[in-house]
Order: sequence, then C-alpha cells, then structure tokens
Amino acid sequence: MTGSRTKAGAEPERKGERTRRRIMEAARRKFAEVGYERATIRAIAAEAQVDKASVIQYFGTKQELFREAVSWHVPIEELTTPDPARTVDNYLRAMLSSWAADPDSPMAVLLRTSMTSEEAAELLRRHVTKETVERVAANVDAPDARLRAALSGAMMFGIATQRYLLRMPDLAEADLDDVLRLAAPLFRALIAPGPEPGTEPGSELGTEPGPEPGTEAGSEPGRKPGTEPGAGS
Repeated sequence: MTGSRTKAGAEPERKGERTRRRIMEAARRKFAEVGYERATIRAIAAEAQVDKASVIQYFGTKQELFREAVSWHVPIEELTTPDPARTVDNYLRAMLSSWAADPDSPMAVLLRTSMTSEEAAELLRRHVTKETVERVAANVDAPDARLRAALSGAMMFGIATQRYLLRMPDLAEADLDDVLRLAAPLFRALIAPGPEPGTEPGSELGTEPGPEPGTEAGSEPGRKPGTEPGAGS
C-alpha cells in the first residue's frame, strides 16, 4: 500500500500532518468566505471536521492560524534569468498561474481579507514588501529600483484581482498567453528598461540631430553660405 504519499518516493503523511493540513485548508476557505474578523476557530474546526481543541493544539490562536494560512513565497531567484524578457514572462506566468490553479491560495486569501481587516492589510503590506518588492528590486538594474518593483507588483495584483477575484469578463475570459503578450512589454519597461530616448552615447537629451554644416536645403556640399553662384558678381 502507498498510504497517503503525496509524491512518488515521499514518506507517508502522518495522521497529525494530515489533520494539520486539513485545518489549514479549511481556514483558508473560511477566511476567504467570511473574512478574518468573522471567521471563528469553532467555524474553522467544523469546516475541517475536527474539534476546536485540535485547532488550538496545532495553531494556538486564530491570529497565528491566519498568519500561517496566508503565508506565501515567490521563488524570485529561480524565476530570474539573464534574459530580461524571459524573466518578466516567468514572473507574470508564475503569479497568474498560481491564482488560476487555486482561488483559495494563500496570496488570494490574504488579498481578500485585507479589504475588510486592518490586521490583514498590514500583513499584506509587509509580506508584499518582503516577498516581491525587495527581491525584485535586487534584480532591477535601473534608477528607482524599489519604485519600479513596487509598480510592477501593483500591476500584477491588479491583473490577478480583476481576472480571478472580481472576474471582470474581458480579463477573466482572455487566454493567459494573450494577457502575457500584451502585459509583458509594460513590465519590461519597468523591470528591464532599455536606454531612454536621447540617452544613447553621443546624444543629448531633448535635442535632435540637425543637418551637417553646409548641407542646408538648397546649398551644395562644401560651399560656404553667401558664395552661391553669381553672388557678389
């Protein structure tokens, strides 16, 4: 018998681990459904089909359970490559795919509950700053790296929220590849910007190259102004 192995070759999941996981999954569903303030340990226990004492045994308080239930990690280092275009695609695809795979993912639940709970909002602020802004900014080779990382994070959350939580029809019904195709250039402009216009070597900002001296319209190369044929004769 394979028991409750979750992966080939993995150790069987122990009863305590199964109970803990069941409580965690039930907590995410309940927090997503009614918010942090209205969710109770008793309701979470009923959702997980365990008694209230089991929830307290494994997690202590509702606050500690919430913090663990909504904790998430973005593998920024694994997604970052020497190719900026590929890196941006990796960031976008990883975040949007994770939300699509699990509408009750820790990230999605934390965002939902942050709309009605200041405690959840503060946790979201700190978690986003630590998990995305700081780590993405470390890979941005441009001025205002943290602001660029923060803006890209805000855009990602906006897309994910409207696509998966609010189910805005144009975004929700769009193919993921189409979303990436149109959104990726915007993110590349923030995370992996090229040289700004007028900043290339040999150029001055706000100026356009003019004609070479002596090549103005109507003049011949090499002829000085005022020396047109017949001038002075």
